[in-house]
Amino acid sequence: MSKASRAEKKAAKKSASTVDDSYDEYIREITDQEAHRDVVYELPSYVSQVKECFMIQMKRYTKQKVMWFAIILLALIPVLFILFEKVESLKGMLPVTEVTNIYIASLLQFMPLVIPLLAAIACGSMLSQEFNERTVYLSLPLPMPRSAFYLGKFMAALVLIEGVLTAAYGICMILAMTVTTKTYTREIFESMLVMIFYVFFCCAFTYFLSTKLKRGSTMLPFVALVGVLPIVSIALGHFATADIMSTIASYIPTFSPEMALYSLGDNVPFSIYGVITILVPLKAVPGKNTLIMMAVSLLLGVIMLIAGNKVVKGRDM
Repeated sequence: MSKASRAEKKAAKKSASTVDDSYDEYIREITDQEAHRDVVYELPSYVSQVKECFMIQMKRYTKQKVMWFAIILLALIPVLFILFEKVESLKGMLPVTEVTNIYIASLLQFMPLVIPLLAAIACGSMLSQEFNERTVYLSLPLPMPRSAFYLGKFMAALVLIEGVLTAAYGICMILAMTVTTKTYTREIFESMLVMIFYVFFCCAFTYFLSTKLKRGSTMLPFVALVGVLPIVSIALGHFATADIMSTIASYIPTFSPEMALYSLGDNVPFSIYGVITILVPLKAVPGKNTLIMMAVSLLLGVIMLIAGNKVVKGRDM
């Protein structure tokens, strides 16, 4: 092979292995935002962290029994209404009245039991479940205050049960207005407000108990709210020698359901107090000032939330 042909092949091989380093400057130009230049990163605000914990817990509720239990309870109201109105043997279960308020109170007679039960299911095992399933260790190591985690989960339970209560009042009012002619909306609104603050008290009380229990419990807070606290309140009001003591006892939040139903016109709510008053005359009576009852429920609920937050902050991970 001639020297010329060898030189040509060598030149061709060299040119083939040469990298073209030319580029279009216009194509490679991007903004500072796209290149993440001069972008300041910071932690989400406290409210955003609470909101995130709230949304995560609400998603968890969609897969838990409390959500289905609440839906079934709301669905039972119109079913029972139809049965009591259409079946001759059951017609005496509801009052014969033209006043919507009394009818609503009759449909809501079981609320003194339902609200504590929902609070116990929603809040009683919420924190302990997080620790037992070890999902809490995915959240607390983050730069997020424990109070945000604690408050976000509580708000989810509170919103869920408040929603059930509001829906129950709305359904009962619509059903009652189909068979009655007189409606006193102010009394209905006051009754619902008393129950809303009672829900807050029940959730805060149950949530506080859950911070003290390693495994959580549904039965313990339910028995405390439905049995123990009402009996203590009744005893304080009945055996108090001073009028001031009986007055204070009448505004213990466990009397909230009775106050709410009495304000609507019903005289025998399905509760410990309602059962005892049928059997034995009692000196203890629920208070009549709705503002005082709501203020006491709010105050005691906030105190329990603060106490529970301190327990969570000091809990060893």
